[in-house]
Amino acid sequence: MLPNIEQVENKRWKLRDPRALLTAIALMTTGVIVAQMVAQYVTTTEIDQGFIRSRLWWELVLNLQLLSIGMIWFSYSDRISDSSGPVRRVHIINCGFVSLSAIMPTTLGVISAGSGWFQIRPGQDVFIGFFLFGVLFWFIGLLLQSLLIHYKGKAKKQRLQRRGIGFFTPSLALGVVALIDGPGGGTLWLILTPIMLYLQGALPYFLKAFALSGRASPADADT
Repeated sequence: MLPNIEQVENKRWKLRDPRALLTAIALMTTGVIVAQMVAQYVTTTEIDQGFIRSRLWWELVLNLQLLSIGMIWFSYSDRISDSSGPVRRVHIINCGFVSLSAIMPTTLGVISAGSGWFQIRPGQDVFIGFFLFGVLFWFIGLLLQSLLIHYKGKAKKQRLQRRGIGFFTPSLALGVVALIDGPGGGTLWLILTPIMLYLQGALPYFLKAFALSGRASPADADT
């Protein structure tokens, strides 16, 4: 007797690793916060009227960053303690890198305060510099994930499946929006960039959390 389709779908989407989901949530929360900061820059003409100068806003952001760091550490603590050798080292580096990604709004806030950008609006060259830095930071994150997959597969002597084009859907979607919106002077693609890049970084954790078969390689299980 064939299994019920609904039962199969429920099994595929069952939450199997809540800790991985916590890391994904932490990254997406950060992406939304950074997007709000970008939106404030590209949609206002007076930085003095910026919402991000609000003390209440920054208190909320700081609390969310502390919560995010706690969730990331909770997600990685057992993975670090239960592994050894190169895998353990990459886990530690990845945990530190993801933690840095999660406190990016606070980092940007400290730099802005130190440079006086809350009183004097920074120039476009500064914004472009931060934008390129964010893309580079995201690219390093992908490299670290690939390195972890390599070492996990080598330790388990598994032949890993390559990530298909579907895995990079957030990045490809962002590229399409940028090509459509950017040439006309639009700002939507700039606001979407942090969200889509953080979504790309969080995707392996979503896949691990729900153990979606056929979507990621076996080594993604310990991202």
